[in-house]
This record gives sequence, structure tokens and C-alpha cells, in this order.
Amino acid sequence: MGENSTITIFSETSKATAMKVSEATENLDADDLIFYNSLRPDLDLLKKNPSPQILHNILNYSKSLR
Repeated sequence: MGENSTITIFSETSKATAMKVSEATENLDADDLIFYNSLRPDLDLLKKNPSPQILHNILNYSKSLR
């Protein structure tokens, strides 16, 4: 049950992030948009998509510290 809620949280977060990026790029002028598009592939390489098991391990570890 925890996996489903964790997956839901992260999928909603990624949707919200995608919406913020599209809203932010709408307000850029041509030079800024070119600069952003040149950086985007490198930024995409930094993005991580951990498995649900990894997220559970992190959550369990943080709960054990309480």
C-alpha cells in the first residue's frame, strides 16, 4: 500500500514540475530560450527516477531515525 501512495506522490510531482517548466519557458525571449534549450539535455541527464523499492528504503531509514 505504501508503494502506491509513494508512486502517486512522485507522479503528481513530476506532472507539476513539467507544468512549471512549460509556464516558465513561455515567458522567455529568444536568446534565453536558445540558452535553455542548449542546457536542457545536460539537465535531463541529472534527473533521477528511483524505483519504488529505493524510495521505501529511504522512507524506512528516515523513520528508524526518529
